[in-house]
Amino acid sequence: MYNLPKFITLADYQTLLSLIMKKYFERLFAHEHWANLCVLEAMVSAPKVPLKVLEIFSHEIAIQRIWLDRINDNDSEVHLDEVFNLEIMLELLEINYTEMMAIIEKQDFNQLIAYKIPPSNIDYVITVHEILTHLLLHAAHHRGQIALLLRQENLKVPEVDFIIEINTQQKEIAKVTI
Repeated sequence: MYNLPKFITLADYQTLLSLIMKKYFERLFAHEHWANLCVLEAMVSAPKVPLKVLEIFSHEIAIQRIWLDRINDNDSEVHLDEVFNLEIMLELLEINYTEMMAIIEKQDFNQLIAYKIPPSNIDYVITVHEILTHLLLHAAHHRGQIALLLRQENLKVPEVDFIIEINTQQKEIAKVTI
């Protein structure tokens, strides 16, 4: 166990840690949403989107929806093998992001979530912060796959690195202040 300074209680430390995690996840999911919108924009501007790209991006959106439903103890109406059209993708991205921000605002990150993965129906338990971390990493993994597939088709590959988003924001702020 850590030796906490005498001026901070364990309860204060836990509250502070929760606040830090909240701000951290808010920032990372804001980036994830921005990156997903960049990918969608590239798909919209492409003359023809490869089916595999549609399948992978639909999967990314669907898995996020499924995990959000698990956190909220709802039955999910989305299936992993669904392929969405671009308009539905945008709608689901917005719904998922809004709900994700609400979860980050109110959720206990250490809350345990029980779930089963068909067809095995084995019981699993995971914390909310582990789910959020999984979703961020999962989305980045699939955006990388999509970038590779778009590049192979000589289509525009969106730049979605975290630093690119930061630089873009700074350019936008500079335009406003000049």
